[in-house]
Amino acid sequence: MKYSTEHAIRAVQIVENLMPHVSPHPLYAELNEVLLDHTRWHEAHGLFGRIRTEISLPNEAHKKNGLDALFACVAENAAKTAYNCSGRPAPFDNNSFGRLLTCEYEFLVELNG
Repeated sequence: MKYSTEHAIRAVQIVENLMPHVSPHPLYAELNEVLLDHTRWHEAHGLFGRIRTEISLPNEAHKKNGLDALFACVAENAAKTAYNCSGRPAPFDNNSFGRLLTCEYEFLVELNG
């Protein structure tokens, strides 16, 4: 997949739509800031790592479920998508945007019961 600005715009929309339904976290606010500024998309590479180690892995270790755990998947893949849109070398896997859409869908199913 060739990543474009449209992918990053959609990532912003997804994050901003779902974030009000989860517990606040400074990394999520930072992710939103990075997504909104195309000159910062390259920062999403490091941000992904921080989301993974500070949120996702602890969630997995404690077998957490629910909206907060599902949003961590959204956040990880939104960060990957933003980095891939930056055009910098060593992009994340090519299906990060597809996984973002899957995570969004799973989140909305859980939200709407």
